[in-house]
Amino acid sequence: MLCNNFINKKLSLLPLLFFFLFSVFNCTSVIAQGEVDGIGEIPKRLERKLRRDAARLALRLEAEKEDLRYLGISIPQQNVQMIFSILSKIYLEDETAKSIAKCNIHTFPNPSIDQFVIIYERDIDWAEPLLDGINETDSDEFNDLLDEYELIIDKHVPWNDTQDAITIRSKEPMNMAALSNEFYNIEGVEEIDLGIPKVVGNDIVLSRIATGWEIQYLLKFGAFGSGGGKEHIWTYEASDDGTIKFIDEVGEPIPTWMRCSKEKDGPLAYGWE
Repeated sequence: MLCNNFINKKLSLLPLLFFFLFSVFNCTSVIAQGEVDGIGEIPKRLERKLRRDAARLALRLEAEKEDLRYLGISIPQQNVQMIFSILSKIYLEDETAKSIAKCNIHTFPNPSIDQFVIIYERDIDWAEPLLDGINETDSDEFNDLLDEYELIIDKHVPWNDTQDAITIRSKEPMNMAALSNEFYNIEGVEEIDLGIPKVVGNDIVLSRIATGWEIQYLLKFGAFGSGGGKEHIWTYEASDDGTIKFIDEVGEPIPTWMRCSKEKDGPLAYGWE
């Protein structure tokens, strides 16, 4: 009898225990999300760009270890989240950074994190649907890769007299240099172009320093091809303890014609008159 009473009491406490555990887990998840994201004041469109910047900067860190072709296809998410948190804090805590964002200064598209171009024999059997205007292939190997990595065939165009090209895009940022290697094993694939621009452009540079990270925002203008290119640089430091510090702003004077977007019914974002 005593044993039965003890068991009944233990069973009656189970719902309370499950409720407590669920509440703690739920609360912890919300706090963690808030600490990582902190996106309450960041416009959604900018948030997406910052996440892509973070992924590319994280991939650049990997490239310092070894050629990206020989590394994993996935980008280490711990580094991505760390860098995204830094970029977010800079934006949220510094008014100058908000103006920089309106200048559309983001990472230069190198390395590729979302697309590559496959150049293949036009007459290869698996490409027949492509010739009919359907963005699909008859290759099981090709289609399995598309499914496994959530890729889509975005565009199909003639390349030359004997070759066509298709642009492959990914849903999430990945190491495209490594992923593209998987397609080289498919019969008929002759070349893969990662689509790295030959020109220069705005960029964000992340460098490790003794106390944390240095972040530079580079605004480039002028004719770099003829040696007349110029740049304007904003530098921040993000300490390992989470402190964000604006360091300096240097470089060539920004031309009067180059101005940030006007806010609706408001002044110029940076006041470049």
